Amino acid sequence: MPQEHATTHQERLLKHPLPYRGQLAAAMLAFALSGAIHAAEPAPDTVKVGNYQVQAATLGAGNYTVILEAGFGRDLGVWRNVAPALAKSAKVMAYSRAGHGKSDPRPEAPTIAARTNELEQLVAAAGLKPPFILVGHSYGGFLVRSFATRHPEQVAGMAFVDPSDEAFNVELRKLDAAGVDKDTKLTEQFMPPKLHAELRSVQAVLDSGKLPFAGALPDVPVAVLTSVQKREQPQLFLETPAAVQVWRGLHERFFRNFSNGSHIVTAESGHNIHQEQPQLVVSAIEGVIAAAEGARVKRVREAARAELLRRVEQGGSDAEMAKALEASGFGEAAINRLGYELLGPRKQPLLAERLMKANAARHPASDNVQDSYGEVLLAAGKPLDAKLRFMRAITLAEAQGKGDRVLAGYRANLAKAEQALAR
Repeated sequence: MPQEHATTHQERLLKHPLPYRGQLAAAMLAFALSGAIHAAEPAPDTVKVGNYQVQAATLGAGNYTVILEAGFGRDLGVWRNVAPALAKSAKVMAYSRAGHGKSDPRPEAPTIAARTNELEQLVAAAGLKPPFILVGHSYGGFLVRSFATRHPEQVAGMAFVDPSDEAFNVELRKLDAAGVDKDTKLTEQFMPPKLHAELRSVQAVLDSGKLPFAGALPDVPVAVLTSVQKREQPQLFLETPAAVQVWRGLHERFFRNFSNGSHIVTAESGHNIHQEQPQLVVSAIEGVIAAAEGARVKRVREAARAELLRRVEQGGSDAEMAKALEASGFGEAAINRLGYELLGPRKQPLLAERLMKANAARHPASDNVQDSYGEVLLAAGKPLDAKLRFMRAITLAEAQGKGDRVLAGYRANLAKAEQALAR
């Protein structure tokens, strides 16, 4: 259930306005990177990670922890219109990577591996507990994928906001290699010097078309958001219609790696969808959380079902069977369905009889359960016992004012039992 949510300092930190650094500089990083670079305002919200301070904002509470990974050169402030909304029903953490915002710089080269190490250390220092919903914008998508391949068991879902794709430049070079080279030079020209080292690391990935980590991503619920906004006068080759079509196709290919999720395409915002259409991103992440919860419930039910079947196979006293049904958490209808499955597709009539007997004892006032138990008994060659159950079902149904259609079905079953007895 959504929780009451008051504005906190953490939210004010996330909501603080960001300065604009120019349209051309923003265009340089569109798609492959993440847009305009900005400075962050001072804030006391930090987590001590070893010898370093990491600027982080943690909001809300819930069964899932959403970790927001910003794009290239960005700090936690880019999530100011996303994090507070998500915090109404989940725990949310946004943070600034080393050397960004008010996070201390580190001497290590800022590679994808190093950035993933930073996140692992922050998760441990902040005491964040899985299951995690990982959200990455642009370059942050690489980092989300890196963390997920290292810790697939901790990840319940992922959302990718116009994510970078390692094959983008490789595919664009098939269309216009000179255009790609020009875009790369302009990006370097407009990039602040402090980001050059990380830019070279990212550029190596884009040039090779390969990410510097191995391992399969977990097949969890995902959302992929893709910007296909049309620019009337593209300043870069990667902004042209042909390049945007490649971008969309790569996102579609990436999305096909997952069996559950949504691919959301928007022409209403540019690369920074989370800032231009924050509610679209919020809704997508909420959808991932809902799907993750649905998957969790399904796993719990399947485990309970398997355990119930195991205990039915073992047999035991009536009291032990009653405990097994209670422990499963299943209602009478679910038990009935399982009984018919044992009787039919599984062809295990003795187990079906044992299960239905326990269900009938647990729900003595249910006409449907009594009738179902009677059908299993009849199939097991016990017409007299079946007749008694059908008669009990009719008596209960009449007392409860059930309709003629229900009663007709019970009476038809009773007639079958009587015919079996007459043979």
